[in-house]
Amino acid sequence: MKSLVRSFLGLAVVATLGLLVGCGGGSSTPSGLTISVSLTASSQSINAGGTSTITAVVSNDSSNQGVNWTLSGVGTLSGATTTSVVYNAPTSVTTTQVVSVTATSIASSAATASIQITVSPSGTSSNVQPISVDGGPVPIYPNGVFTSVQVCAPGTTTCTTVDGILVDTGSYGLRVLSGALSTIGLQPITSNGQTLNNCVAFADGSFLWGQVELADVYLSGEIASSVPVQVIADPTGFSIPSTCDQGGTDEDNQTALGANGILGVGPEPNDCTLAGVNYCDNSSPAAVYYACASGSTCTVASVPLNDQVTNPIVAFPVDNNGVILNFPAVSGAQPSVSGTMTFGVGTQSNNGLGSQTVYTMDTTDGDVIRTTYAGLFLPYSFIDSGSNAYFIPNPTAEITVCTDFTSFFCPSSLLNETATNAGATQGSGNVPFQIDNTDNLFATNGGADAAYGDLGGPNGTATCTNTGTGYTGSCSFDWGLPFFFGKTVYVTIDGQGVPTGQPAAPWWAY
Repeated sequence: MKSLVRSFLGLAVVATLGLLVGCGGGSSTPSGLTISVSLTASSQSINAGGTSTITAVVSNDSSNQGVNWTLSGVGTLSGATTTSVVYNAPTSVTTTQVVSVTATSIASSAATASIQITVSPSGTSSNVQPISVDGGPVPIYPNGVFTSVQVCAPGTTTCTTVDGILVDTGSYGLRVLSGALSTIGLQPITSNGQTLNNCVAFADGSFLWGQVELADVYLSGEIASSVPVQVIADPTGFSIPSTCDQGGTDEDNQTALGANGILGVGPEPNDCTLAGVNYCDNSSPAAVYYACASGSTCTVASVPLNDQVTNPIVAFPVDNNGVILNFPAVSGAQPSVSGTMTFGVGTQSNNGLGSQTVYTMDTTDGDVIRTTYAGLFLPYSFIDSGSNAYFIPNPTAEITVCTDFTSFFCPSSLLNETATNAGATQGSGNVPFQIDNTDNLFATNGGADAAYGDLGGPNGTATCTNTGTGYTGSCSFDWGLPFFFGKTVYVTIDGQGVPTGQPAAPWWAY
C-alpha cells in the first residue's frame, strides 16, 4: 500500500462546443467556390429506442442537390431527404455504442461530413457515469475512484474503451498511458515541426510526461469533441527535461501509476490556467509544456488555451459547468463501493443543487478553501478525490504515524474528529470525520479491501504560521476520498455559467 496524493501542482477556457461538427472535405465548383458540408443533430446522446434528427447544410451547392446519407454502426436511418435524415437507435443495447452518420455532397463526392451519436442502454441517464472504488487495474489501489473512458480519433468511429481511469477532482484533463491508445492512432499537436509535450507534477512527488494529442472523449452519453489529451510515454529521441522530472518518480506505466490514466475533472478548464489567466503564454511561460524534436533539446513552450490539456467537461455541449460525485457511506474497510459521476450542475432535472451548502474557492491561492482543525487555521485546503486519505498537518505528532506505512496514521483507537470548512466569500460548516489505525484497516479481509472510510495520514509537520505577508508551514488539509463517502459533492468549473442565484464558479457544494 502507498499514499497517493494526486493533487495537481501545475498551474491551474475552452469554448463550449455546440452540436455543429464543422466542415468536412471540400471540392471546388467550376466557379472556383468550394463545396463543403456541415451537420447538426437534435441530440448526440440518446438511449436505446430513441431518435435523433440530423440536418445538413451544403455550402456553395449552386444547384441545391444536397447530400446522400450513410450509417456506420448499430441502428438505422429513415426519412432521408437531401437535407435531413432521422437516426433510429436499436430498441436494445447492452453497452454504450457510438455510431457515425455521414453526409456526402451529391454535387461533389469529395465533400463529406460526419457526426457521432452515442446510444446508451434504456433506463440510463446520458449525463451519469458509473464510478467505483474497486482496487483498480493493478490491485490493490486503496481508495482510488475508477471509471472507463471511450477515446476516439477525432470525427471517426476508430475508438477504444479504456478502463481503470482514476477520477481526480484535483487535476484537469484526460491523461492516458500510450499503450492503451495504440490502436487508434491519435495525431500529436505540432508547431514549426516540433511536437508539443506536457509535464504534469503531483503532490506525492510523481510526474507524468507525454505528447499532447487530439481525441474525441466519450463519457456516458457525453462527448467532448477534439480535445487535447496527454498520451503518457517516455520520449525516444530525447530526454525528459530536468525542469520536469526534478528528481521525482516517473509514473509512465500501469504498475507505477496504479491506473491506466487519470481523468482530471477539477475546478479549472485546463491545466495551465488559473482564475482565467493563461500561465503558459508569452508573458511568463511555466515549465508545463515543451516543444520537442527528435535528437534535439526540448524548450519550454508558450501554449494557447486550445492546445492545452483540457478538462473534457467544458467541451460537452450542455452539461459543461461541473460534476457531481456521489457515494454511499463507508465505515471501516469494505471490498469495494460503487457510486456515480453526474455531469453538469443545474443543467438537467437530475443535477440540481438542492439543499447543499456552497463553499466558494479562493482562486488567487489555487482554488482553495479554508479549514480550521485542532486550533490550526489552514488557508490552503482543498477537496480532492484523487487523494486516498484525509491528509492533515501533524505539527506536534498528536496523531501517531505508522512505523510501516509512514504516510498514514496508526492511532491506538478510533479517533472522532471535527474540522470546520469555510469558503472564500460564502459557506461555512463543521465536518465530522474519523481516523482509524491503518495497520488494522489494511489487515482486514486479508488486505483485499479497496475502500476505507477512516483512512488518514500526515500532511507536513511545520506549524502553519501567518507571517503578515502570507502563510508558511504546513497550511493545507487535503480532504481526500474518505470525505466523499456518504455525501453528494458538487464542483463547478471556473469561467463556466452556474445556476441563477449562485455565486460565480468555482465553488464546492456538499
